Formats: sequence, structure tokens, C-alpha cells
Amino acid sequence: MEIRSIFTILKKAAVFSSLLVACGTISSAQKKLPIAAEVWGGYSYLRFEATKLGFNDQLNLNGWNGGVALPDLYEGLGVAVDISGHYTGLMEEYNFLIGPQYSYKVKGMGLYGHALFGKARDRLRQPGTTNLEPSDLHKAVAFGGGVDIPVGERFSFRAIQADYLITNAFNTTQHNLRFSTGLIFRFGKR
Repeated sequence: MEIRSIFTILKKAAVFSSLLVACGTISSAQKKLPIAAEVWGGYSYLRFEATKLGFNDQLNLNGWNGGVALPDLYEGLGVAVDISGHYTGLMEEYNFLIGPQYSYKVKGMGLYGHALFGKARDRLRQPGTTNLEPSDLHKAVAFGGGVDIPVGERFSFRAIQADYLITNAFNTTQHNLRFSTGLIFRFGKR
């Protein structure tokens, strides 16, 4: 019994020390990273074209969106990774996208546009609602952009990110709209 509690304590200590090392690494990375990087996350809304899947109407899905970007690799041109999850009682969709992003500043605000490519996973939450199988992994493409408003030296508010998201769920093409908002943390070179 005592040996188990010692292993439990050691395991918790290892996790805590790993967190401390990670925080120290992030702190030192902020000072040493030669390029700018940003991490962001927040709320997202997806208007999903579900009538092609046998549903009576379009679906309104709520969820989250986040990502990592290297916004200025060469004169405003960078790369972005975008991950999102959207949910409703009938289905859920996850998007895993990456692609080029162009950023520029206007009156202190950051404007950007991107073209993202990758995969999407759609899963029916109530099998039997339609004649489709419960899950499908397929290609996805998003074209869009947004506006970032600086809040401080390292933080910004993503006022809006709007994307025209094309998916191919269950071998039918959907033309969806995605709107996201959230907070951005910047580190590295400013």
C-alpha cells in the first residue's frame, strides 16, 4: 500500500516538474526565438450545408477554433495551422488545416488572409438519422481572413476570422461558412 502511494507521489512530482520545465522553455523561447509566432484560440460558429446529407435544413454548429502561425517568414508571408471542432445534437465536425497566410498592418490593426488545406472529420451523433455511416474523413479547404486588434505588447483580440470552408463529407461537397473569434498570444521577435 505504501509503495503505491510513493509511486503516485513520484508520478505527480514528475508531472509537476515537466510543467515547470515547459514553462521555463516557453519563457526562454520568447527571448531566443528569431521569428514571430502566435498561438490563438476561441469560439467558432459553423453554418454547415447539411441538406445534401439528407437533413431537412442547414445545421448551425457551435464550437472552438485555434491555431498556431508564423505570420512573418518573408515580408508578411507566413504559414498557419488551424484546428477546429463544431458540434450540434445531430453531428460534429473537426477540421485540421495548414497553409499560407499573408498579414499586414493598417492603423495598428492586423489584417490577414489565408488559404488552408487539409482534412475534416464528420461524425453523426445520432446514427439512423440518415442513411449515412456514422463517420467520414475527407478533404477540406478554407479561404478567408480576419482582423486582429492589439490589446497589449504580447496579446491581441481576434475580432473576426471568416472562412469559406469547402468539405467533401460522405462524398458530397458542402460549401460552409465559419466565423471565429478569440485571443492571440504572440512570442518571439516582434
